[in-house]
Amino acid sequence: MTDPNDTPPLTATDLRLLTIESRAKALFAYHPMPLFELDPEGRFRHANLAAARFADLNEQEGKSVHFSRFIAPAHRERVERNFQRALGGRPSRCEAEVINLASQHRQVQLDMLPIACERGILGVYVLLTPQPEPVPPSAEVTQLLEAIPVGTALLDLTQQDYPVLLCNQALCRLLDMPRDVVEGHPLPVLRERESLAVRQLHAALARRQPACERLTLTRRGGQPLPIRLYLQPLVPAGGDSEAIRQILALHVPLHDTDSGSRAMERGVVL
Repeated sequence: MTDPNDTPPLTATDLRLLTIESRAKALFAYHPMPLFELDPEGRFRHANLAAARFADLNEQEGKSVHFSRFIAPAHRERVERNFQRALGGRPSRCEAEVINLASQHRQVQLDMLPIACERGILGVYVLLTPQPEPVPPSAEVTQLLEAIPVGTALLDLTQQDYPVLLCNQALCRLLDMPRDVVEGHPLPVLRERESLAVRQLHAALARRQPACERLTLTRRGGQPLPIRLYLQPLVPAGGDSEAIRQILALHVPLHDTDSGSRAMERGVVL
């Protein structure tokens, strides 16, 4: 006669499910970085303690909230593209600016891992890794930038509003501004968000893509100067566009297109 208190032996399926569940619990319980589990629609299912602290909400409050709520608008398309890749069964990685409920902005790396089982893809794990502080430009980059004949700035794509990491003296003369007023701040010509051309340039910056737009630069004293602004990403040696962290912004007066072409050629070398 069988004792009703005896536990029936585990089947192979039970053992497999128990192993998967224990691994998931260990991953959520012990991982020091924010980790989210999303359903196939991109809504929260679970989050570890680090993720709850980062997002400034508890797991119950976060359930069914769409992950895009925490992504800066300019980066949502990139994140969605990588999320869909993970849903297709391929791990993906991208950089994005995220915003928690306290409106704090952070630049992070997102690793998106498919949650797969015999029935297919059940969702996506999203691991957030804060990006390190930007590395100051080297002396070689500074010298090369100064050699470009037109006003040029090196923009930081990992920070909000893409501040100027470094600019050459030609840009200071063009803007009629000292270097310390230009560096560490958003590029003056990119501040007028109501302009269609400026909005298109911001879209290119968010996608880390090259672009060219005609703008009118207003110098100190109200003097207008028509220019073309070229954006040239600095692609890493591996050619991974998602890893691009800096971009050149070349200000070419419309009467000096030859210098602009030469500068673009030198910009690629950087």
